[in-house]
Amino acid sequence: MSEWKKTSCGLCPQNCGLEMEIADNRILKVRGDKDNPRSQGYICVKGSHVAHTHHHADRLSKPLKKTPNGFEEIGWDQAITEISGKLKAILAAHGPRSLAHMGGGQGCHFQAAFGLGLLKGLGSKYYYNPVAQELTGYFWVCGKMLGRQNLFTITDEEHCDMMLAIGWNGMESHQIPRAPLILREFAKNPDKLLVVIDPRKSETAKAANIHLAIKPGTDALLTKAMIAIILENRWENRDYISRHLTGFETIAPWFRDFDIKGAIELCELAYDDVYALCRELSRRKWCFHADLGCYYTRHSTVLSYLQMMLAPICGRLCVPGGNIIPGHFVPLGSHTDENDPKTWRTVATNFPSILGVFPPNVLPEVNNGLNS
Repeated sequence: MSEWKKTSCGLCPQNCGLEMEIADNRILKVRGDKDNPRSQGYICVKGSHVAHTHHHADRLSKPLKKTPNGFEEIGWDQAITEISGKLKAILAAHGPRSLAHMGGGQGCHFQAAFGLGLLKGLGSKYYYNPVAQELTGYFWVCGKMLGRQNLFTITDEEHCDMMLAIGWNGMESHQIPRAPLILREFAKNPDKLLVVIDPRKSETAKAANIHLAIKPGTDALLTKAMIAIILENRWENRDYISRHLTGFETIAPWFRDFDIKGAIELCELAYDDVYALCRELSRRKWCFHADLGCYYTRHSTVLSYLQMMLAPICGRLCVPGGNIIPGHFVPLGSHTDENDPKTWRTVATNFPSILGVFPPNVLPEVNNGLNS
């Protein structure tokens, strides 16, 4: 006999509420949980097909050992005994810096928890995670501007009247609760604005009220031009700056005598369109969501720095309807200052951990260095 159980989806950070029909320890049906205060019954295709992922025929459920005859199934006791023996031998011969853990992250929460517990117990800090290839420049900026790398910001779309999507196709990739519904509501509401800065005419750009089709790779240049326009016209939020910011006098000269029109021309945008957007930024309650279109582009760390400048200059950081710092039960990662001598660095590239993680793309160089 089947019964319905409430749970949540683990396949993206939104963790939308799900209801599942369960029988004989198998998922039969999945639907959105209308009682969930965040998702309100909404789920995307990943959530609706979670049973396919969970019960996939190729999913590993027992240990496999590589042998001359291929992978052969073994018992858990044998697997744990052999693995622990090899780990002890490696640790004794080479020390804790010879051990690393790679994985964890979205959809693998327990793997991260137990894996990091094991890693810490063995004395190693080498945790390689995909977030270190996507977002460490941004988290590094948060550490410098907000004090800690794990004090990042998210959008408060519930209380704003303008959403700025930069390199983000939220209609497809979501990343805020009920993203397609929220973005359509912004675009159709006469009192709100949905603005997209993206080279592609993505699904989100097609729905937007304003789309700036920027030349790829010029995002940092455009953001500097936008800040320069705001400061040149004295549209900055001076009250917010005087009460909440330090260092504004140091950075303000960076934007004086800047060739704004020349920069915007290089971005292949119309000056009047960028000027009009900056005017809206100076008087609306707005927040911005940047995504991999920014984090994978050239000068991505500089871009994150400029974007994190733009928000407080307009008074939109840590205010209702702006970019806010979320609360959390468990921090996403640890603050690891690269200037602290206790912060570990990669063996081959000397790259420091940021947010407590290392980028997996340097592992081949580490292995080549150890084998040579």
